[in-house]
Amino acid sequence: MRIDVYETRRFLMKREFAKLSLALASAALMTVAGCGGGSDKLPADPVVTLSGIAATGAAFTDAVITVIDSRGITVGQSQPVGADGTYSITLAAAAVAPFVLVASRTDANGDTQSLVSVIASANVTTANITPITTLIASRLSPSGDPAKLASELAAGDAVISTQAVADTVAEVQAILAPLLAATSTASFDPLTGTFSTNGTGYDRLLDSVKITFLPASASSTNIEITVKQVLADGDQPTSLSFSSDTANVAPLPAINSTTLVADGTSAKIATFLRELSDCYALPVDQRVTGAVDSDEPNNRTGDATAVTGAACLAVFSGNDPTSFLSSGGRVGRTGDNRGAFASLFRGGATSVVFSQGTYEFTRSNGDIVAGYKSRDAGGNETYDTFVLKDDGDGKLRLIGNQYRFGGGVKAYQQRRNFITLGQQAYDYFSTGYVTDVPNTQRNSGGNLFDRVVVTTPTGATLLLKPSGASSFLGLVKTNGPTETVTGTSFVRLRSEYVDGEASRPHPRTVDPSLFFVAADRTEAELAATASQGTWKMEYYTTVDIPGLDGLSNGVDERVTPVVQYFKNRARALTVGELRTQGLAQLTPDLIAEIQSGARTALESAPGQIVFDSVDGETADISSGAGNDGWSVGTGQLPPTSITLFGRSPTSLNFSDSVDVRSTVRKVMVPCSVQGIGDDHCFDGGPGFALNTRLTGLHLFARDAAGRDYANFYALYQLDIAP
Repeated sequence: MRIDVYETRRFLMKREFAKLSLALASAALMTVAGCGGGSDKLPADPVVTLSGIAATGAAFTDAVITVIDSRGITVGQSQPVGADGTYSITLAAAAVAPFVLVASRTDANGDTQSLVSVIASANVTTANITPITTLIASRLSPSGDPAKLASELAAGDAVISTQAVADTVAEVQAILAPLLAATSTASFDPLTGTFSTNGTGYDRLLDSVKITFLPASASSTNIEITVKQVLADGDQPTSLSFSSDTANVAPLPAINSTTLVADGTSAKIATFLRELSDCYALPVDQRVTGAVDSDEPNNRTGDATAVTGAACLAVFSGNDPTSFLSSGGRVGRTGDNRGAFASLFRGGATSVVFSQGTYEFTRSNGDIVAGYKSRDAGGNETYDTFVLKDDGDGKLRLIGNQYRFGGGVKAYQQRRNFITLGQQAYDYFSTGYVTDVPNTQRNSGGNLFDRVVVTTPTGATLLLKPSGASSFLGLVKTNGPTETVTGTSFVRLRSEYVDGEASRPHPRTVDPSLFFVAADRTEAELAATASQGTWKMEYYTTVDIPGLDGLSNGVDERVTPVVQYFKNRARALTVGELRTQGLAQLTPDLIAEIQSGARTALESAPGQIVFDSVDGETADISSGAGNDGWSVGTGQLPPTSITLFGRSPTSLNFSDSVDVRSTVRKVMVPCSVQGIGDDHCFDGGPGFALNTRLTGLHLFARDAAGRDYANFYALYQLDIAP
């Protein structure tokens, strides 16, 4: 007779509680069961040291490992994990097993990444801490949230006994069986086995898997396992999604071992990031030549040929920065600070450090997509990806995606707040994806793109077109033969009111200017969506490209589109998951100022802020006499960009953004002309033209997984039936 894991856990919990009752009944019994599991106190004054590897494939660098015992007491802590991923912790003498180990690192933007592991007995002194052990911890947790396991153990709600751990390891190995077989690691003990962070053996397995845990409620967590592998253009990744409530989880689909990452890739990524950091360690005049900025003598302008430092040349494929092309961007810096790797030309970028590299996937041509973190001298941190090429000498170097046009897709989550006209009851959450295509201008003036057709991972199609003075292409809504270009690129797959009220008309009804799918995706459908989904973009131009740039390729891009493929690094959250995510917010004082300055319902442009006093008025996102404009609470992601949305005097849509450091709490947002005919700026900016009006602003943040978040403050009138 087969006993599933859930039944085994119930049996073990009853057994542990029985042991506890027996201990309380007998004064002569020396050893008692600790909270939630078969526990044992260490002998008097022992010297017990725990050690192992903390890694996701790459070493889990900079993380501090904390050991919590069965009473919920911290009994040991490590030094930050170094480049080899090893750690060692001497436990306090009074520590009581079982133990939960948490490796965590918090970036400058307040985003914390964590891995979890377990030790059932004080006799065990080795514990690796990896995404696999975190999955084991998740399956031991009643809520499925590995971050809660320590508190659940202390409360007696979780069982971490030798048998429970063994059963859970077996369950996880069964789920991962196809991947274990493909990497020849089926016999490896994920908790106590020995390996190195060199991208081979078990470390290659870790490089090949991404496991995500997203709490959906206090008692349930959504779990996604994605295989990171070679993907042909248009292919979707191998993945498995399930809820922590699922007792019997099906294994991953079959995996072809030849599609997995090559041995040693994570080590090569780490080497590349160190070499890129060495380049940025040089003074700007040793990195590049070029013209000196008239207003900033420590900055330069120039193209790829101006990169002359040997250490900087060495990070580009073929030692040649001119070979780099990424979404239309080539290496260089213009007078308005544009260009790929423009930071090479800026003195303020000296000493930027690149670290925490991750293997993401391999493109069909063999190029590697790698994630990374960058940290500047001021302590500001950002996350992004590089496309790297193996030049045949065992090293990875920058090559870019070799795409001619800009584009990308990101999971996007938003809370929309209606702070004017007394509409706060209609605040709502939305989740979905942003299709990011810049509204590129032709050299001779006018829009470069006529349209872009987007095919989603599910086969649905979307249409993007230029929209007024907006910096991006807007999604098109159709009503029969009528097309309307919206002022948004956010596809809203699911929306719910913040207060949970379901009797009101759906947000798509009261906020019709935005882009909602016709029928909301269910929470289950969103949770089952894979990360690294492939999006196809077909670019139709307004001119024949050879006539624009001198190339002669025999293709007229007005008729035959340029095709590019992009992947979202992470899937969009469910609304339940989004509700658990803290977001920075405008201060009450600034909200009150906006409300007092907004047009009333009886005026034109109701609810909006109108620049109607003087040409050149500026947008100051602060309150009072220069006080903070927004606040960031514990667990909230600090904004790294502030964007204003609105309409010009001739009703063209516009959006103006400014990047901010994660420690900043107020900013001036300059007006920026987007193209010919854009009339929302006075004399080219930074002030706004008379009668320009603001319809909203948002606080933007991004997490390490690649998800974007916005707390949006809307300043317009909803379409609410009387």
